[in-house]
Amino acid sequence: MSGQTIAKAILSLLEEDHLLTPGDIAKKLNKDKARVSGYLEAMVDYGEVSVKKVANSKVYFLNKQLK
Repeated sequence: MSGQTIAKAILSLLEEDHLLTPGDIAKKLNKDKARVSGYLEAMVDYGEVSVKKVANSKVYFLNKQLK
């Protein structure tokens, strides 16, 4: 799976489930959590997704500007 494909898969999951942790996404994509976290941080930097700290976890969601 290429990097662009992983990013698209992450966006697709967030469209369906709205709020997901990196662990949730990693399980659904059968990928390493560290790798998924890296993609998520890059996607935050590009403004594609947003992140919120909830307790000890980070929760990611689509940036409202995309909708």
